[in-house]
Amino acid sequence: MRRQWLAVVAILLTLGRGAVREIEKSAAREIQQRIGGKIEVRIRLAGADGLTRGTLSQLTVNARGFTLDGFPFTLEPERPRSGHIRRFILNLHDARLRGLRAESAYGEIPDVYYDRHLALTKRIFRLSATGRGTAQIVVNENDLADYIRRKYAPYLREVRVQIRPEQTIVEGRALLIGSEVAFRAVGTLAPREGVYLDLTSAELTIEGAQLAPPAIELLRQWFNPIIDLNRDLGIYDGLSIAQVVSEVGKMKAIGSVWIPRARD
Repeated sequence: MRRQWLAVVAILLTLGRGAVREIEKSAAREIQQRIGGKIEVRIRLAGADGLTRGTLSQLTVNARGFTLDGFPFTLEPERPRSGHIRRFILNLHDARLRGLRAESAYGEIPDVYYDRHLALTKRIFRLSATGRGTAQIVVNENDLADYIRRKYAPYLREVRVQIRPEQTIVEGRALLIGSEVAFRAVGTLAPREGVYLDLTSAELTIEGAQLAPPAIELLRQWFNPIIDLNRDLGIYDGLSIAQVVSEVGKMKAIGSVWIPRARD
């Protein structure tokens, strides 16, 4: 009798794993249709009956080589909170957020809820509630230079960026009052209000000459923010940057992440 019971349990577990694989493939296809690239979804159940209860200990989205115009997932809060994802992980590489390429981005969001019936019957995930977790985005200096050049064209060209732990240097050619001149800005990368990235405490030189403080302030206001999550990247909700860590050749933007509501 015990062997028969174990056999039944083994069959149920096998069927459960098959259903999970179907849901993973379906979710990956749906994400790929929206953003392109190479997508993989992995689900870890919370116990043997996690599938029927709709409780997932972890759902991981691995994505590479894709382009985003805003946050990749949104909430539909009118849907039931019948399924629970304890840890929702985004592991992204070679991601383009409009004009900015991120070398990598990682987010871990706790307590995400979804429509369990829809996931089981239609193999479709629709999220209904979210917790708030941690995020880290890595951008290298060459990609930041390309982004600055495109953002400020035609006023800036031949832009080069050097990121070091103690300072960041932005230099190139600038069009000022009808003349093209060499410029150099030296400062530190810092977040502001959770959505802006500025070059702060910047020293500016034009053709090697130090500018007067009023001129520096005027150009600083024109140049900053280098990155605006809302206007530049289309991320109007779901991400807040609290800290920027500069390393040799790259920067790490660290903050909090959550699943935003869909915009009207």
